[in-house]
This record gives sequence, structure tokens and C-alpha cells, in this order.
Amino acid sequence: MMMLHQDGSRHVWVAGLDALDLIVTMDDATNTIYSAFLLAEEGTDSTFQALLEVFGAHGLPLSLYTDRGTHYFFTPEAGGKVDRKSPTQVGPRPGASGVEHIAAYSPQAPPAVGAFVPDTSGPSG
Repeated sequence: MMMLHQDGSRHVWVAGLDALDLIVTMDDATNTIYSAFLLAEEGTDSTFQALLEVFGAHGLPLSLYTDRGTHYFFTPEAGGKVDRKSPTQVGPRPGASGVEHIAAYSPQAPPAVGAFVPDTSGPSG
């Protein structure tokens, strides 16, 4: 059983283009990437697109670990706990399928796509 981690990162991924969001869905234990794509803005649609790709190819995971973005969870107070009694479009779906949806609370938690940020510092030496 896998624990999926889904996250997005905004960056200028392609020279000459505006910043885009890279959405990555990966196995938390092995770092195997099951879905990754660029789009203008992360949200409900991109979440469902990635989950459909992964669930369709690999079945349901044991859990899904995400940040507390508004498309994942309703958080009545900034920085506070999520309100699981006020589901979002994404929020209830993983739980309803038997997949535990885990909300990240640690400010130190690394983004799933941190390793993909290109080095723009130029040649070293």
C-alpha cells in the first residue's frame, strides 16, 4: 500500500514563459513519481486530473498527504487546524473511498517538487 504525496510548486520552469505550477503526485516512501505536469494554476481540476491518472494506473493508495490548500481542506483560521466537518470538493473524496487524507501541518515539511527547482545561479567554478 502506498502513501501518496501531492504538491504543487510555482516557478519559471521553461525559459521565456511565465511562471507555471508543477503538480507532482508521488509515492512518499520511494519518491516514485506517478504524475507530473505543468499548468497555469493549481486547484481542484489539477488535483482530480493527477489523482485520476494515479488511481487509474495503480489503484487506490492507503493515504494521500497534501498541504492545506483551499481546494484540499477548509481551514477557518489561517495557520489553524482543518475543519473536517466542512469538506471541500477534494477533501471528502479520498476519505469517502477509504483513502485517508492527511493534512500537512509542519512548516518544515519539504515540498514534493523541491528537488525539481532548477539551478539558475549559473555555472560554478
